[in-house]
Amino acid sequence: MNRRLIITADDYGMCEAVNQAIEACLMAGAVRATCAMTNMPSFGRTVSLREKFPYSSLGIHWTLTEGRPILPPSQLPSLVDPDGRFHSHVQLRRRWIQRRINVTELKDELRAQYQRFCEVADRPDFWNTHQNFHVWPGLFDVCVALGQELHIPAMRSHRRFTVPRTSTSTSYHLRHPLYWMKGRIIDRWANRVEAQGMLMPDGRIYTPGYGVDKASLEEVMRRLPWRSVKRAVEVIIHPATRVEDMFGALKESRVCEYQMFKDSGLVASLRQLGIEPVGFEGLKNV
Repeated sequence: MNRRLIITADDYGMCEAVNQAIEACLMAGAVRATCAMTNMPSFGRTVSLREKFPYSSLGIHWTLTEGRPILPPSQLPSLVDPDGRFHSHVQLRRRWIQRRINVTELKDELRAQYQRFCEVADRPDFWNTHQNFHVWPGLFDVCVALGQELHIPAMRSHRRFTVPRTSTSTSYHLRHPLYWMKGRIIDRWANRVEAQGMLMPDGRIYTPGYGVDKASLEEVMRRLPWRSVKRAVEVIIHPATRVEDMFGALKESRVCEYQMFKDSGLVASLRQLGIEPVGFEGLKNV
């Protein structure tokens, strides 16, 4: 039975509070992957991550809903507002549905972000997107094709391992049919891409009703259906040392995650449960 767990800290480069928290979590050992936002103010510190944490995976966190683009805004009129900033997640989604996004502009900007990443931190080990904008009909295929074109070896999987606190996954799905339906659609997308040779975890863990604490994580790990895991499962965190206005809905939870995952004793606790923390490199060895 494979019990490999990838804990990925998203949003490196967003600001110093995030960078400091992620580095502390990588140093503690349970977190073995992070992904960087190349267009954000603190991305420059990414240059030292591979030297500091050679056994961790470093990915690109493609961004279209936060900050300013890499390319001149005049080249991306469908992606930016009058101030030259990316549209919000809600606005981008609306514009995509309304077919008001120029796909050529979108791909040009993502390629530019990739190029900046490579200039600073060499080729990324995996890719995903800020606020999961790629998990939309049509846009999923655009991003996957670009990842393949750029020879990025792995990507995040949004196949779901749902572990609700107060019920079984089956009863949770029955109470949330739209959640279940979206999960089935994402399953089909992921299976198709995986069949094309893209490496990805078996899925990411969703824990409705659980808090951010060590006891909750250990309980989820015990309840997870590990027999369904072939390569690894992923937990996504967004740690920060302090609250910043730019965090939006994720505020206090970021600080809680920082406090939890900077604990160097977490690795031993996971191993006592038979679980091995790994990075995306662990996907190649199965």
